[in-house]
Amino acid sequence: MPSSNDTSGPTGRVIWLAVMCSAVRDEAGKFLYNVRVFHDITKTRRAIDALAESEQRLAATYEHANIGIGEIDSSGRLMRVNHLACEITGRSREELLQRNIFDSTHREMQDLDRRQFQDLIAGKIDRYALEKRYAKGDGTEIWMEVICSAVRDGHGKFLFGVRVFQDVTKAKLWAEALAENQQRLAATYEHAAIAISEIDAHGRLLRVNETACAITGYPREELLGLSVFDLTHPDDRPTDQDSYQQQASRDSGPYAIEKRLFRRDGRTIWVSIASSSVCDASGRFLYGIRVMQDITARKRAEEMVRESEQRLRQVLEALPAAVYTTDAAGRVNFYNQAAVELSGRQPNLDTDEWCVTWRLCDPDGRPLPHDQCPMATALKEDRPVRGQEMLVERPDGTTASVIPYPTPLHDAAGALIGAVNMFVDITERKHAEARQKALIDELNHRVKNTLATVQSLAAQTLRGSGVGMAARDDFTARLFALSKTHDQLSRAGWESADFKSVVEGIFAPYQLHAGEQVKLHGPSVRLPPQSALLLAMVMHELATNAVKYGSLSVPEGALDVAWTVMSGAADRQLVIEWQESGGPRVRKPKHRGFGSRLADRAVTHELKGSAHIAFDPAGLHCRFEIPLVPASVPE
Repeated sequence: MPSSNDTSGPTGRVIWLAVMCSAVRDEAGKFLYNVRVFHDITKTRRAIDALAESEQRLAATYEHANIGIGEIDSSGRLMRVNHLACEITGRSREELLQRNIFDSTHREMQDLDRRQFQDLIAGKIDRYALEKRYAKGDGTEIWMEVICSAVRDGHGKFLFGVRVFQDVTKAKLWAEALAENQQRLAATYEHAAIAISEIDAHGRLLRVNETACAITGYPREELLGLSVFDLTHPDDRPTDQDSYQQQASRDSGPYAIEKRLFRRDGRTIWVSIASSSVCDASGRFLYGIRVMQDITARKRAEEMVRESEQRLRQVLEALPAAVYTTDAAGRVNFYNQAAVELSGRQPNLDTDEWCVTWRLCDPDGRPLPHDQCPMATALKEDRPVRGQEMLVERPDGTTASVIPYPTPLHDAAGALIGAVNMFVDITERKHAEARQKALIDELNHRVKNTLATVQSLAAQTLRGSGVGMAARDDFTARLFALSKTHDQLSRAGWESADFKSVVEGIFAPYQLHAGEQVKLHGPSVRLPPQSALLLAMVMHELATNAVKYGSLSVPEGALDVAWTVMSGAADRQLVIEWQESGGPRVRKPKHRGFGSRLADRAVTHELKGSAHIAFDPAGLHCRFEIPLVPASVPE
């Protein structure tokens, strides 16, 4: 009877023995003795123990592997699964062992999985792998990566299949997001409104987008065979090449450049380039990225601005008036030659503020600090300043009278960026005005003396000539009217006189008699000296006759004097209407009197106008139409 057990040898070492024991009997069958045969099976026993331990370890590894493992028969039914297989699928071991591997596979993948599994069983393939969607026990759907292989006997017969799988849902979603992002970036790259290209270390184009093709006029296929320097203007090529070689060799970083580029159609355009590098983790250059924009329109605009600025400078330099400009803080940044001549000094663009003059004064000679000058006011208050006369004092002590015209300057957004000032030199005008005033004062003095002499001579002559008192009074009144108008012209510098003031002066002596009988109405019209004097004489004669014989000779009479300015096709005319009413009945005289003759001569012949006098029984009516010279404009 065979058996095995362990025992200790002479050295104390434990060994395993296989023992066979049999009995020896006599012919009668009587037991005589036992025969025991021993065989050392220690090595065999240890091999068996090691195998058992290995199987136990493999079973533990199978069960606790960090990946789902399942064994399946030829129908696809699960025969054995590990713990993670249950966790991944969300089902218990018992539930899984009753299911087929295709049961929870998404419909899209079932047919593919089945076909490949059948090919595996048939020995057409040794294994296959796929990603598929799988419905977990709770109904949620995951992405599962599966590798399926076959276990066969020595003759190649299929015994069972082994499926190794893991949950790759997060990785799948990340990959999809990455793919979507890459697709979006690729679309952005391709359709960006700015040209983007990738180039190798020598400048050869590796990849370009649509805008790069549109700017250069080349189709993509032709561009990819060119270097970026092939399209560059010869004058700009060395700078770009040197900069890019330094960038590609890592001697310098990104750079930007504006250069001229040849289009496929032969036109030359301006482009701006921003060049940078893509390197690996060790800093080794991989390829360059160039971002390009067509700036031809901007360059043209800049050139137009430069030309415009040059023209403006030439215009300002050619002006006889002193012109200078400042920035928003009042620092002088430009002046013309006339400004140098007016100020008697060379302005300093580094230090001069507000004004280019050495010293500025009020018209009365009182010094005015530069930070209180009209230019400073225009900048500080952001408004033009007009009509202020100033005195410019030069370093040599001479002066000039000027009128400054400071005006703020603004950018397109309306922000204050500086100001421009023009000094109009009125020195000669002021001198001429002073000389004119002296001459007019002398003329006034002499005219008054002449009128006084005429009045005295007339009085002496008429006193003994038998002429009546009324005639002497009329003559004196006429001289007085002429003198009053002369006074008005003198006060205005013999430039002009206001018509209403002239008429009011005529009626001033009669106000005590006329009271509210006289109505004057019309716009303010400035008349030149000759017109004012002649109309004053005409109005005086009409007023004298109205007081003596007409509507102003009785308390109930009235006089209406109205005037207006009429614009015709050829010129402008002053129209005067004289209308008497409520006085004695008017009769047409048999002979033309002095007033009628004066009106005809003064208005018709001297002033080139027209005079219409109507002796209406109800009251005298006169209408005068007188051409106005340009200076006689209503105020």
